[in-house]
Amino acid sequence: MFTRKMIIILGLFTVMLPWVSVQNVYCLEAVVQEEIVVTIYKETDIVPVVENVVILFDSSSSMADQYKDTGMQRIQAQKKLLRQRAEMMPDIPLNVGIYSFSAKLETIYEMQPINKEKLLAAIASLPEKASGPTMLQNTLRKLGPIMQALSGRTVVFLFTDGMYTTFSGHNDMSPVYLAKDLADKYNAHFYLISTASAEKEQKMLQAVAAINESSRVVPFARLIDNPEYYTGAVFVIEESYIALAQTREKVVGFKLGHVLFGFDKSDIKMDYTDQLDKVGKMLEKNPDSTVVLAGFTDSKGKPEYNLGLSHRRVEAVAKYLTQKHSIDSDRIILHWYGEAAPVASNDTEEGRQKNRRVLGYVDIGN
Repeated sequence: MFTRKMIIILGLFTVMLPWVSVQNVYCLEAVVQEEIVVTIYKETDIVPVVENVVILFDSSSSMADQYKDTGMQRIQAQKKLLRQRAEMMPDIPLNVGIYSFSAKLETIYEMQPINKEKLLAAIASLPEKASGPTMLQNTLRKLGPIMQALSGRTVVFLFTDGMYTTFSGHNDMSPVYLAKDLADKYNAHFYLISTASAEKEQKMLQAVAAINESSRVVPFARLIDNPEYYTGAVFVIEESYIALAQTREKVVGFKLGHVLFGFDKSDIKMDYTDQLDKVGKMLEKNPDSTVVLAGFTDSKGKPEYNLGLSHRRVEAVAKYLTQKHSIDSDRIILHWYGEAAPVASNDTEEGRQKNRRVLGYVDIGN
């Protein structure tokens, strides 16, 4: 894991356009919108939390169903979402592969360092029409040799409705078993992008998500509305905005100060309840707002345990907001990273204390 600084010149304008900067408000940093832009530099710390991204695109016949009232089939909605997310991907060192599956696994974009132009062209070539059986087990088997050649941590985005084909009398291993085998052998973590509607399929996906601490089920509709689910699985962002103009400001969001935790603890200290109450009241007053929370640990302990601990910490903050301020859980986006992306040295107690944290950002939806 590493930190990369990049400066993006967003533009030189002489007309009225919005821009964003940061100022302090109480214990939160306010992200404010200005109305005159001269030149903007956006300085970003990008901390990748994986080295490899595998995308499994379900093109089987079950994806021909209409997706809600969009006028699109599920397969078309998948493709649109992938294109949108690929366009958002920053220029960072990352290996990406895209594979379409139904009766067999087909390579759309062979595993390689990301090239946005080639990646978008590959997504454009994905199937538009759904056909064939959902051979999910065969797909997971074929994934083994691909992942064997990789090093580092891999996130697998599996688009699925939870359906899979079995044959009578065939001694076939379940998707849960196969996914766990991949996770154990190749440091794989599954983000199951779910369009499952039946209880049986939902339970199967939840069982896959339970194979390790960092796997999860994300409903397709939530991913469409909240790209942070997708980007947060790949990298952590700390950003500031620098501009060369001063004018009227409008608050569009807030960055939370770090909520710190004791060693091996996930209970919220009284020192941070005032800050969380401000966040809760802000969310109450802005019903279209969302909050993204990310949990971390120091490097003491085993990595899998630390993933669970960071999960418990971020869940504790979310629980505080839902219970005390009645914030709907759909408005709270959670990520947990264990000991990844430290902000201080883990060689000292002072540094470890800073790394035992939850951070967040509130988009107030203006």
